[in-house]
Amino acid sequence: MRMTTMSEQAIAQTIGSRVEALRVKKNINQETVAEEAGISRTTLRQLMAGKGTLLNLIAVLRVIGELDRLSSLVEEVRSSPIQMAKMAGKKRQRAYTTRKDSSETTSIPGQKKRLVPDAVKKDTRW
Repeated sequence: MRMTTMSEQAIAQTIGSRVEALRVKKNINQETVAEEAGISRTTLRQLMAGKGTLLNLIAVLRVIGELDRLSSLVEEVRSSPIQMAKMAGKKRQRAYTTRKDSSETTSIPGQKKRLVPDAVKKDTRW
C-alpha cells in the first residue's frame, strides 16, 4: 500500500483499523482500553474509524502496549557520517528557499506568489 497516493482520511482510517486489529489480537476489550486511556468508548470507536486526535492515539497505543510503533517519529533524524563530514561543523538552523531580487519579481494582481523558484538560467558562455 502506497501512502503517497492515499488521501489523509484514507491513511487515518487505515491507522485506526490497524490499531483496532492490534487491540483484538491482544484480546483487550474496548471498555478496558477506553477506561485506561481516559477516553470514552465512543471516542475510541471514532479513533478506530480514523477520526481521532493524536493525543488519544498515543494514549490508546500506550494502553495496548504498542507505543513503540511511534518511535520512528519521536527519535531524532540523524545525518549519515558522510553528510556530517561534508557539513564539517555547520549546524543547520532551518530550512530555506531561494529568494529573488525584488527587481526581478513581478506580481500579477490576484495571482499567488510561487514558493518554488523558477528554473535556473543556463550559462551559455564558454
